[in-house]
Amino acid sequence: MNRLTAILAALTFIASQGCGDSTDGTGGLAAGPLAPTAVTTPASSESERYVTVGFWNDPACGGAPVAMNRFPVHYGDTRCYSWPGRSGENSASRFTCGTDSFSYTQWTTLTCSGGQNPPGTRKTSNMTDCTQDFPPTLYARVLDFSGCQDATP
Repeated sequence: MNRLTAILAALTFIASQGCGDSTDGTGGLAAGPLAPTAVTTPASSESERYVTVGFWNDPACGGAPVAMNRFPVHYGDTRCYSWPGRSGENSASRFTCGTDSFSYTQWTTLTCSGGQNPPGTRKTSNMTDCTQDFPPTLYARVLDFSGCQDATP
């Protein structure tokens, strides 16, 4: 098993342990630091789809990522995904797929509302380019686009 596969397997396991999501407005915290949260059983007609984004301190996204997040594309515009981060509480909503890109709005709360100004920051990552994130010393690139492959942009 290569390193990326092992990391993705570990993140999948951590997310499967679940601590809920913040769709009820209460937020949720994962069992450990930097572990993705938001494990909600989808409606029976809805299939789970995820996109994994890697984050680097290197503008070329070289070497191993310093962090990764597995975003639930199937949440679309209707649900909130939350996770604790090194800089505090984080959540995301408004997940959309492009031809080779993935976009979401990130919040500095666990509830996909309020937080720092601007209250929500729209972020887009793609499969080929390393894009500057926020804070500006962070860079992002899509590592696993399979959750968007069957989605309509």
